[in-house]
Amino acid sequence: MTSTPVQIDGSYGEGGGQILRTSVSLAALTGRAVEITRIRAGRSKPGLQPQHLMAVRAVAALCGAALEGDAVGSQRLLFTPRADPQPGRYRFDIGTAGAAPLVIQSVLLPLALAGGAPSGATVIGGTHVPHAPPLEYLEAVYLPALRRAGLAAMVSYSRAGFFPAGGGEVVLETLPAPRLQPLDLTERGKLQALTAYVVTGKLPEHVGARGEATIERYLRGVGRRATIAVRRLPARGPGAAVVLAAECEGGHAGFTGLGRRGKPMEEVAEEPCAAFMAWWKTGAACDEHLADQLVLPMALAAGESRWSTPAVTEHLCTVLWVARQFLPIESRIEESGEGPATVVVRGAGAPQPTSTRATA
Repeated sequence: MTSTPVQIDGSYGEGGGQILRTSVSLAALTGRAVEITRIRAGRSKPGLQPQHLMAVRAVAALCGAALEGDAVGSQRLLFTPRADPQPGRYRFDIGTAGAAPLVIQSVLLPLALAGGAPSGATVIGGTHVPHAPPLEYLEAVYLPALRRAGLAAMVSYSRAGFFPAGGGEVVLETLPAPRLQPLDLTERGKLQALTAYVVTGKLPEHVGARGEATIERYLRGVGRRATIAVRRLPARGPGAAVVLAAECEGGHAGFTGLGRRGKPMEEVAEEPCAAFMAWWKTGAACDEHLADQLVLPMALAAGESRWSTPAVTEHLCTVLWVARQFLPIESRIEESGEGPATVVVRGAGAPQPTSTRATA
């Protein structure tokens, strides 16, 4: 393992938890220690919050990492891997409504690239919370995109976790992925499937029915139809969400509406439908969130990957910067001024295990 830590300014770019999660995942995968300072310095609550802390400790559990500064509110973290990521079965409890899907994303690549037997992780926390992908986004957008690259994984959940109660239970299952293949998601082609997930917990049945009716009415008005899956799940507290997932010949995208007290279910359901139509008009193959989420896996694929996005976000630019601190990748963003932008990443390939690195 490398003794000199990679230095990461946690306030760089978008300055949020994405920098932290990407850094510790790459530290585990490369065996390089990382020191992150000024963590979330510009946020109203700077430093590590419970969901960030759990992501750090979850990745640390995979590679036996030594930690310094792993406390709520800390703005400095030293993460030193002491072993290669190990396959196995893990369980993590955030303890709040912090986003379980973000913890799942943090451990996914280290687990999948660890080799050996199939692995799994159970995470207790929020499944549908603000500023994070809902569970259905991972299920129907992110993981299907990664399957094209050769990573076979699935997520499921038996309990929903809405803000502020949390308590959702998410299960990840992944097969070993010896290597990742580059992706070309620049031309989305025909729409192959449009699926709407209407999720409710501790609410009357008519709430989900109203969401379903709204989706049907909205999409019929724009000449579209969707397969609708209504999920009424056990939950610690009441909540609702609608996720609309589009699968195309050469692209994936997802859009979310989250419920809150006083917000009609009709509005919750209309938001992702309107966002889908706006995305469709751009011609992009991926939505702007998937565009930044593909950077880490494609940085670990050997060869050039390309994908189109309707917007070049600060999240995208930031994760490209973090990946370059750990890996000898080449990246650029091609913008024409009209139409979608194209992200180009020439990945470095999956890092070799420590024993192989030492003798190479």
